[in-house]
Amino acid sequence: MKNRLNLDFSLKTSKERSAFLSKYIDGLNFSLNPDELETCANYVLWGKEEDGKNLVQKKEIEIETKNKTWDRRKEEESLDALFESPTFNEQIIVPYSAPTLKRKKETFDRSRALNEAPLDLVPRFLELFKEIDRLDLELSFYDLKTGKRKLPPREELLKRFTSEEIQSLKEKGEALSPYVYLKLRHLLVEKRREQFYLKDTYSEPLQSILPPLQAVPEHFIFGADIPVFPLGLHYGEGLSEKVFPHLHNIPIEIYGEEDLKEISKLFWRKKEEEENLGENQHFFSFKNLEHVYQLFLFFYEVEEEGLKKEIEGTSQDLLRTLQFYIEEADLNELQREILELKKKKVPNSQIAATINSKYNRNYTVNYISTIFTQQIIKKITEAAQLHELIISNIFFRENFKKCVRCGDMVLKDASFFMRKSRSSDGFASRCKFCEREIRGGKK
Repeated sequence: MKNRLNLDFSLKTSKERSAFLSKYIDGLNFSLNPDELETCANYVLWGKEEDGKNLVQKKEIEIETKNKTWDRRKEEESLDALFESPTFNEQIIVPYSAPTLKRKKETFDRSRALNEAPLDLVPRFLELFKEIDRLDLELSFYDLKTGKRKLPPREELLKRFTSEEIQSLKEKGEALSPYVYLKLRHLLVEKRREQFYLKDTYSEPLQSILPPLQAVPEHFIFGADIPVFPLGLHYGEGLSEKVFPHLHNIPIEIYGEEDLKEISKLFWRKKEEEENLGENQHFFSFKNLEHVYQLFLFFYEVEEEGLKKEIEGTSQDLLRTLQFYIEEADLNELQREILELKKKKVPNSQIAATINSKYNRNYTVNYISTIFTQQIIKKITEAAQLHELIISNIFFRENFKKCVRCGDMVLKDASFFMRKSRSSDGFASRCKFCEREIRGGKK
């Protein structure tokens, strides 16, 4: 809606603005709506007092700006200042002995995002990366001109542009006004946020409290009544053995033309089925942290043995598939032992005692739970995601290479090979498993 107000911003003090506003409102031929009333109030509050500061600067009030990324509020440094703050909430006070929560700033990994994102999101990511780089370089040239920075733009950033593009962005950056510069800074922050918003559309972070799965029907069969993702269930015979190969050694030679046709049908059918899930439709995904966590609780912590046997009778294939992803997960010896103890329903206190004694650790009961939920379960879901990636590439033999040390045929991906810029395909000649064994031998 068009702004109907015509306030005099040349007036600097709050007294002048208050006097102006009293006459101005009396002369209006329309009634002010709530937003306009708030604007008028802020107009007075932003006016300066006798000491040359407004109420916001004196921290007597706090006015939320339209663009929050422009706010430059500093945290209070003393208890007195904290109590005087208008936004202070006593409920946030915690005992001095309470552990300090560390907030790790997440950095956005572009290559990982492109590898994990659905195909329809890749063009948007590439476009977004280009916009971010242009803004970043243009603002860097402005900072250089105004003395806000001493060092030239990062070499990594410059490599993403041609010399003509760099010159053009330099001219634009040096010609920016302070107001446009601030607007572009705000825009850059929003674009960087958008990267994480897009990532959140296809990735699900692990929650501290895992909600249960949706209730399922009284009689059900996984794979029929309840679809399973990413590639269905491992039936242990026929084509299923080729759909569920050992992920570190893909036997390319066993895949005939008919096999590839059947695998292609299965792969795209599951992708379409996953994309078209109904809002209340039951499903199970090995890529979902919550689902895998609940599966362990369901099968290994159910007390009623009769119910457990009845369920297992219809779900042996589900357990076989789970075991496949456990074996393919990159679990170390300690994690595998914790997993086996959890499957036997050993209490965390006893697990901690066993692990601490055997591996000379000092793990608490809570940390055993953390290892299980945030490390072991996470690696199992990553194995499922990697399985889907490998099968999507099984039709292109050029996307696999043989490790020169172990001879395994492995997907050319950062999950299996270290990146090496001097190599023709961008990856090292030895797989990560061999590199790990070599490093272990040297130690």
